[in-house]
Amino acid sequence: MKKHLHPFQIGDLIIPENIALAPMAGTSTCIYRTIAHEHGAAFGVTELVSARGIRFKQSVEISMRYLRIDPDHEGKTGIQLFGADPEDFSYAIPCILEDPRLNRVDVIDLNMGCPVSKVVKTGAGSSLMIDPRLAASIIEASVRAAEPYGKPVTVKFRSGWDEEDINAPEFAKMCIDSGAKALAIHARTQKQMYRGTADWEVIRKTKEAIAGTGVPLWGNGDVTDGASAIAMLETTGCDGVMVGRAAQGNPWVFTEIRAALAAEDKVIHQPDRKMRADVIRRHLRGLCGELGEKTGVKEMRSQIACYLKGQRGTADIKNRLMTAGTIEEVECLLQEYESIDD
Repeated sequence: MKKHLHPFQIGDLIIPENIALAPMAGTSTCIYRTIAHEHGAAFGVTELVSARGIRFKQSVEISMRYLRIDPDHEGKTGIQLFGADPEDFSYAIPCILEDPRLNRVDVIDLNMGCPVSKVVKTGAGSSLMIDPRLAASIIEASVRAAEPYGKPVTVKFRSGWDEEDINAPEFAKMCIDSGAKALAIHARTQKQMYRGTADWEVIRKTKEAIAGTGVPLWGNGDVTDGASAIAMLETTGCDGVMVGRAAQGNPWVFTEIRAALAAEDKVIHQPDRKMRADVIRRHLRGLCGELGEKTGVKEMRSQIACYLKGQRGTADIKNRLMTAGTIEEVECLLQEYESIDD
């Protein structure tokens, strides 16, 4: 069997394996990136953070809950920024990289793919794909700001704005010309949001367009298991797989993908109820440690729903978890979940 597991190099930075957790608001928190890393993700990116917010407040404090990193436990890490003004990035990046809590981050990642209305209407996220001149200015400003600190700049974007404007290959070349050292493409358009099927042919064409540049490409979209990870790498020629929604409440997907890419001949067992509940507990404790119990429990509700998705006999428990307000309440419901007979 052919091995597809190999390092992913961004400039001088070497990520030991080509498997990544995609940045997702509400999901790719510091504690979950750590859990994902322990299960096989070699790289993770923070939730998106507003460059303008940092510049406006002249501080990282307002965004620290999203910026928080743990380099000793979560593997290689990127901090993701979004915005529509190059000057915001020129201010925010040094602000981040001069903070002793954040200066060990490995990569500054620029979000040019978020399709959500509240981001797009500000001219940020995937709206930058229809304004490549502005996008280039943002990348160039970010590269200049990060260069004195020795940090590479990467860019994540989409296939295009809609089916009539698939411009990812051209956009990728612009990113590289502007100084980006690695790229990630979510093979859906802005109009698709998260619906429909990812178009891996766009990933293939994008990889073909940047061949010979030495800049690697993460493929993102519809990688849900080991077989689909191999299929994406073989079909598109991309350098690594970045897993998004399939990893929500499912860090075990990275164990399966890593084994498949390494061509390991072993059976990957799905977690039993106790294993699943123990990871939920750890995720919950970590989130509450970062945000406090009230906010941590509230924000963990949607994550627990992901962990319990498809689990037999959990409909009533999930409903009650949606109103749980304390760690103790969640613990009681997890004990009830563990007691369900398979």
